[in-house]
Amino acid sequence: MKISGEQKVIFNGPFYTGFLIDTSFLMNQGYSLVQERIFQKLQQNNSDGWFVEGGSQNDLLWDTEYTSLYGGTPLIPSSFMGKKNTLEDEIIEFEGFKFQVIKILFFYHDYGVGVYRINVKVDLHQEIEMSEYRKLVERFNPLLSDIINPYIKEDTIALKTTLEENNIAFNSFEHISKKLKEKQSEFIPVRLALWYHRIFEFKEESENIPVPEETFEGYKRLLFSSQLNGPQNCALDPDVIVIPAFGFSLFIYDKNNYPKDIDLNRLVETAQYYYAATSLLDTIMFSKLAEYSIKRTVPPKIKQLEVEIEDIKTLSDELELFLLILKDTIINFSPSSILMWRNLEKEWYYMPMLESLQQKNDLLNTKYSELLDELNQKRSETLNKFVKIFTVFAILGPLIEIYSFARDENLITLILDNLGIVLMFALPIVGVLLGVALYIGKKYFF
Repeated sequence: MKISGEQKVIFNGPFYTGFLIDTSFLMNQGYSLVQERIFQKLQQNNSDGWFVEGGSQNDLLWDTEYTSLYGGTPLIPSSFMGKKNTLEDEIIEFEGFKFQVIKILFFYHDYGVGVYRINVKVDLHQEIEMSEYRKLVERFNPLLSDIINPYIKEDTIALKTTLEENNIAFNSFEHISKKLKEKQSEFIPVRLALWYHRIFEFKEESENIPVPEETFEGYKRLLFSSQLNGPQNCALDPDVIVIPAFGFSLFIYDKNNYPKDIDLNRLVETAQYYYAATSLLDTIMFSKLAEYSIKRTVPPKIKQLEVEIEDIKTLSDELELFLLILKDTIINFSPSSILMWRNLEKEWYYMPMLESLQQKNDLLNTKYSELLDELNQKRSETLNKFVKIFTVFAILGPLIEIYSFARDENLITLILDNLGIVLMFALPIVGVLLGVALYIGKKYFF
């Protein structure tokens, strides 16, 4: 099967922002209220193109597909903030074909990840086989990074600066990325396109709907699948074909009847977000486990233990909330979205990643308990030392009082005149007191 003419391809994928927005803070402050405040600040800074996904403003209704992703209302919005960049005359000549980049959309999420959508028109001035078309698009892919990375950096820094100026809580993980890079380990690339998923979108004439089986088999040559039974059509409508697969996806519909119940772009982008965020949290947790599992050469101070415990507790709480939000997102998907999600889970082997993340969290909680026990022991030892110190003072106190009384009553001269008799009675008592003091000092202080 061959195709020609103007074709549409959507490239999407994730990038790491360098910071995790505190979701608990946003929820406590009122998520949508914070969104609106940051959106207004970004607009005041003369930054065109920022939007709140699903916003009511006329200039924000950029996506006719948006309302179809969810059937219910999720715990938090689909994204924290979005940015639209329209490109003028961005045409790339590649292997004799013209690729025109129309626009770039960014969706910023809480857990250190943003996703991008790049709309591209491909001018096929001559017929080309489906399989060759897929290979052509795949070879073209690397050229997009030079275009998109400057936008990622500029817009992400603008958002981060606005968050800082408005006291929105977030935690940076760039220092972890630098440490991993120094160790020549698998570091976290910040503000760079990570990978690309390609969505082939085709509008068929009404007379070709439903798509004949022979034509459908030709379209399937655009796809890869990690499933033994091959790519699966997830559309509920028999007149539509929607297949989210491995690295590539396919969307075919009647050009005169757009399917409003399907939002393949946002579904794949949402999956990209959770996939990349899971990978990010997994890397951060692995780094923390390695850091806290190193055998100590010097006993830690109480303050150090308190900092480590707070660090672990914060990370564990963030992970638990992340997993709850993921479950809530899936629960609120529309019927079409849940079918596509389940197919992507199988294609991308996402569940084993989540299980690995949960296992690391269990290990981190075990380490948390160990450090908490160590901290309690340290505090108990310190308290015991203070008790012994006060005990010594309690013993010395009466002796000082006796000396003061003897001095005030002029008994010192009398004692010196009868020193032999006094020593006969006093030495055993002083010896016992010194023995007790030495025992306490040796056991608890030396």
